Parts: sequence; C-alpha cells; structure tokens
Amino acid sequence: MSKLQEEFDRGTGDLILPPGEYEGPLTVNRPCTIDGSMSTLWAGCGPVLVINAPGVTVKNLRVEIIGTLADGPAGTAIQTDDPHTRLQQVEVHGAVTGLAGEAENWQVPRVIALGAFAAGTENTFSFELDAPADAVLTHKMKEIEITPQQLRRGKNTVLVKTGSMRDNMILYGELLLQTSVTRRIYLTGKAQQDAPEHHAQPPVTGELPVSEPLQVEPPQEVIAPAVEDAKVPVLRRGQRVSAKEMETGTLKIAYDQRGVKEPIEMDGYVFLLAGNGKVQKDSDLVFFGNPESEEQAVRICAAGDAPLVLAELAKVPAWVERIAVCYSIYGDDPRQNFSLVREPAIRIFHGEAELYRFPLAELEAEKTVVAAEIYRYKGEWKMNFVGAGYHSGLRQLCEGYGVEVE
Repeated sequence: MSKLQEEFDRGTGDLILPPGEYEGPLTVNRPCTIDGSMSTLWAGCGPVLVINAPGVTVKNLRVEIIGTLADGPAGTAIQTDDPHTRLQQVEVHGAVTGLAGEAENWQVPRVIALGAFAAGTENTFSFELDAPADAVLTHKMKEIEITPQQLRRGKNTVLVKTGSMRDNMILYGELLLQTSVTRRIYLTGKAQQDAPEHHAQPPVTGELPVSEPLQVEPPQEVIAPAVEDAKVPVLRRGQRVSAKEMETGTLKIAYDQRGVKEPIEMDGYVFLLAGNGKVQKDSDLVFFGNPESEEQAVRICAAGDAPLVLAELAKVPAWVERIAVCYSIYGDDPRQNFSLVREPAIRIFHGEAELYRFPLAELEAEKTVVAAEIYRYKGEWKMNFVGAGYHSGLRQLCEGYGVEVE
C-alpha cells in the first residue's frame, strides 16, 4: 500500500496535498475533494486514481502513467464508478474511464516532430487527429497558428502554421487538448535556411516527422524520493569533484524539488560543447524534442514529472570538452521563475548509487539555470557544480552556446 493511500485512509474528509510528486495508485472510497495543489500522482501502470464513491471532486492534479501505455486498466490514468465525478484543472497521461461525456480511447501522440523547415518564410503542416469526442485545442506559442481550435468527434485535419522564423531557431512548445481533462502534445521542429518550405503536404501523424528521422519518445525512469542521508555529501556552488569513477556505466543527474507555489513546466537541456564553448551541430543540444545525442552518449528522459539526464562518458566523442546540464522554466511569463520553486536541487547517481546532492540555492527571479558541467581536465572527467541563473530565460543561454530558440 502506498504512503499516500495510508494517509487518505486515516482521514475522514478532504485531502489537500502539498505541491510535489506522489506515487499511486490511490483509491478514493468516500465523498470528498482531492486538491492536488498542482502536484503529480503517478504509477508505472494504471489505474492510477480509482474513484469508488459518489460526490468526489478532483482538482489541480496531474495523473500520469510513467510506463508504456497499454489498452485496458493498465493504460487507465483515472477510473471512476460515478459518471458525475467532477474534474477541475486535471491533466492526464493515460485513459479516463467511467466519466460521463469523456471518451476512453484517445490515441494522442506524445510528440509531433515537424522536422526541419524553411527559415524566413511561413510554413504549413497538417496532421490527422482522430477524436473520440469533441475537444478544444489550445497553445501559447509565438509564431504559431493552430486551426481548428474546436475539434469535432471523428477525424480532424489540424493545420500548424509557422511564422517567418530565423535560421537555426528551434521550435519547442506544447498543444493542450482539453475535454473534461487536459492532454499535452509536444511540438518540435527547427527553421533552417536550406530546408524545404512546407505547405501542408504530406500530413504528419505525430509518429512520422516530415524531414527528420523518427523522434523517439523519451523513456521514463523512477528515482527514489530524496530523504535525509548523511552518507550523501551536499555540495556547494563552485565545488568541483572527480568524475573518474563515473567514466564507465551510466551517470544520472536527476532534477528534484519540494514543490511549486503555482503550476510551472520545468524542462531539462544538455549542451555538448567543443573547446570554443559552442555546439557543433543541432543534435548537440539534447532536450525533449531531441532526446539523445547522435552517439547516444547523452540522453534526457523523465523520472515522474522531472527531467533526468543519462550520460555514458565512455561514449562521448573526443571533440566534446564540456557538457552543460541546464534547466529552464517554460514560457515567456516573467512571473514564472525560480521564486515559485521550493528547494530546487540536482542529485547525482552512478548506476543506482546516489553520490552527491547540489541545492540550486539563491535562485529567485531567474528562469533558467546552468546546474552543473561535466568537463575534461588533463584527460580525466570532472564535475563543476555551477548553479548560475539567467533572468532572461532560455534564449540567452542557448545563444551563448551557439543555438537560437523560438
């Protein structure tokens, strides 16, 4: 039985969760309100949240299956016996069953990869989305138009129109598919001067990009929650350590936080840098839209709802002098910054053993942080714990490393 289930069973009324991540499943067997405070409830397979009582309201919660989605109960994020269960500001990754008006068989792509498209001009793409129920499609991306916004039950052809984006600018954003819950689709691509213009032919499907290899959906891993452990050193800003023992096997860098004061999206970015401090090619920026480097030396995936960096230093090409591990709060709203994050930190693992923790302290109005660098020194790998923040967000960071981002 999960600790969250035990906490719920001990109570008699509503359940209000502090912001954070909670392992399910959770079974609700009394009328109440579950207020997640924008937390995440997750499990490796479904059902993650089971509602066996009438009069239940669930709000401000993300319910997520972190394993491979499957048909039936294993692929169900929320299962309810009461068709009048109320869901407010609830996001899911997985199916919703038993709710009046909510279709069960949504097949939503996790990523739609547009590939490379012509810079300096408008491009139009199309993809088909088979909607089992009416839905609204929204987004907050600049330079992008999406039509239609109102989807009808059945097959819908959705058009994605880009503005005139600059050469080498990366497109990375999200589409929100809203019914009684919200489902998230990531949209990726890159404007390039020598790439072809696109005019909605052929359509993309969410599985096959127009002009790049198939984008792989990042795998999910589970990292044990941080608990007090005197054996794990807590490092300070500017401290350097040897990474020699991590030159074989897999080095893991897990982002961690104690919660947020309001909803934010935290993304991880890894830059493979040459001696001049710049990337050499597009794939040297590893992020959700490009989840692994060409040599598969560096990958980025997720542990629950947090970014997780996996590095195999033995595979890193000889030209790479430095690997910068960074995190950025998604969006242009300057109010959404690290002042909303409680105790951000990174945790360093070699295999399953936790070696170090590094609090990302003293961050307030910054939107982006260089957390750590892995670098070569006299033929040996070392780590530098940086913790340097940027107020202007991702753009300044990327341009400093030779990449432009929309």
